[in-house]
Amino acid sequence: MAEQQLTYRKLRKILKRFGIEEDKTHGKGSERMFVGVVNGVIIRYPTKGHNEGDANPKGVIRAIRRHFHLTEEDGVSDKDF
Repeated sequence: MAEQQLTYRKLRKILKRFGIEEDKTHGKGSERMFVGVVNGVIIRYPTKGHNEGDANPKGVIRAIRRHFHLTEEDGVSDKDF
């Protein structure tokens, strides 16, 4: 799972396909908040993003996928990421 780093811009684009949006009204400084609905519950996940082109570490991408149920076990292919 998540064998490559993704830029913040690309990660946001991928998450948008799954109905997860960036909440621009929350998050302090370089912290950005992703918001999505999982099993009828609103889920929020903060992540760091100084610049649009900064790469997110593999561990952060794995955590986001687990948090929003976007893993292979949940039926989402690693190829989508």
